[in-house]
Amino acid sequence: MIKFFRKIRQNLITENNFSKYLFYAIGEIILVVIGILIAVQINDFKNTSVENELEQNYLTNLIIELRQDSVGFTKNYREIKTQARTKSLFLDIIRGRNKSDSIIVFFEYQWKPIQPYIPVKATFTEMSSSSHLRIIKNDMLREKIIKLYSSYEAFEKEETLLLQTSTQNIINRISQRIPDMSNYNTDDIMSLKSDNYLLNCIQLNGAYTRRDNYKEMIDRCTDLIKSIEQYRLQKFR
Repeated sequence: MIKFFRKIRQNLITENNFSKYLFYAIGEIILVVIGILIAVQINDFKNTSVENELEQNYLTNLIIELRQDSVGFTKNYREIKTQARTKSLFLDIIRGRNKSDSIIVFFEYQWKPIQPYIPVKATFTEMSSSSHLRIIKNDMLREKIIKLYSSYEAFEKEETLLLQTSTQNIINRISQRIPDMSNYNTDDIMSLKSDNYLLNCIQLNGAYTRRDNYKEMIDRCTDLIKSIEQYRLQKFR
């Protein structure tokens, strides 16, 4: 093809016909420009297809991890909710304001640590480190994703603080009065009623705060899953 156009150009130069040569040159430039535009469009189409596939994969993985987080958050939420609910019941019993045969059960909820759930952040970390957050084309959805994982960081920090400052204090204090915390009875527990420091530690063990934090994380996960699914339905159906 190149040889063909070169031959035409040489013939026009030989004929010394400037007007025809100018017309031909303009036509050749137009053809080159059209070719470039077509090539650019093909390349853009390929890039768009690749990014769409990558976006779809990221969103799929995010949903899988968010559902896993939702299950983990919910499991801890139920345990901490019970801890918060039984705290006042236990304190009322040990202070003589109420009676119940469940004092041992209530007591165990107050001192047995409920280990924090660690959210799964593999997909978001990969997106952030590879500058692929821009792959999520919807600005509002991308912002919602970023906000959720930022809230994860704050959540983890508060979990660490609450466990360090409350649960450990309670365990240490109980250990001073009940040496064998794997073997105790109602009388052992009732003997703790004179330890105001311990009772205050239990009162301020952060169960209500942790309960509310976990509920918020569950709601955020549920909301983001719903937003991602709606976006995928609109874009990839």
